[in-house]
Amino acid sequence: MLLTQPTSQADGTAAPARRAFRDPYFDNAKFLAIALVVVGHAWEPLRTSGLGGRTLEAAHLFVYAFHLPVFSLICGYFSRSFPNGRNKTRKLVTGIAAPYILFSLGYTLLAGFLDGHRMGWDPFEPFYLTWFLLALLIWRLSVPLWLQIRCPVLVATAICVLSGFVTLPTALNTSQVLSFLPFFVFGLTVTPEKLAVLRRRAVRWIGAVVLVLGAGVAYAAAGRVDAEWIHWRRSFAQLGVGDSLGLGYTLIALAAAVTLTAAFLAVVPSRETWFSGYGSATMYAYLLHGIPIMWMAYQGWYYGLADWQIAVLTVGCLALTVLLSTRPVRAVTAWAVEPRLTWLFRTTRASKA
Repeated sequence: MLLTQPTSQADGTAAPARRAFRDPYFDNAKFLAIALVVVGHAWEPLRTSGLGGRTLEAAHLFVYAFHLPVFSLICGYFSRSFPNGRNKTRKLVTGIAAPYILFSLGYTLLAGFLDGHRMGWDPFEPFYLTWFLLALLIWRLSVPLWLQIRCPVLVATAICVLSGFVTLPTALNTSQVLSFLPFFVFGLTVTPEKLAVLRRRAVRWIGAVVLVLGAGVAYAAAGRVDAEWIHWRRSFAQLGVGDSLGLGYTLIALAAAVTLTAAFLAVVPSRETWFSGYGSATMYAYLLHGIPIMWMAYQGWYYGLADWQIAVLTVGCLALTVLLSTRPVRAVTAWAVEPRLTWLFRTTRASKA
């Protein structure tokens, strides 16, 4: 049976001091997932420039097909106790809302500085990677609903599929919020016993084979499939297809995401590893990695990287993920990633406990 980990951060992670109560499996999964997010964001400018070649396009298709579904599922899994937790409102404000405002504004200012002109900031228009915090806020607020209704995963999946039929407003990044919702809801409602099936030895081997086959399919599809289908941020009309074809592509993308997510979780080590301790700081790596990557995206030399240099860049991104998860970095940046904001709230018995 899986150990239930206490939650204190926006992504459901616990404080390092409570390490003894944590299951390394989930810390391993979170670290590996956030490492893929960091690498994917570094690849994105090179892919869109068309200079990365087929291999980079295939790697992008493969990683983006499942890395955010994995992250969404894990966030859902550690949101199960949210309705019964203490100081729920405070945790939403300090763990999600406040960092969202700080980093959304910060990234807007950084982009304006790098671009050479002032950019307007709209808190209802998520900028860059901050959309996931807003999505997590909306999902957390909806937790009581999903825990009450019948067939919550089926309902969430239907919402995801139907959202492609209409062009949704960009405010609140609605398209991606609804598109990744089924994975959050599945994580929210799945039992530890059912999830433990993925940790069986036979399933691990199957998962490894599936990932290899998935990478092969991604290479075959590179240059032929529009990557926007796995970014989940455009309607069928915006992608230039009719409803029937759009529905078919969406179901294929969902099937790929589910399959690769299960395969990824199957190969995640269950034992303590050298990177297990970094799994408790995924929100630091997520929110901070965009600073160096955004800076590089505005440099001309970045788009002249050769194949071997892209490989070095990838390794560097993995090292960056580790660096941003270390205690010194967390100590310096905790004021922004995990602001305490004690001055904002009234002192109550619950807050003293």
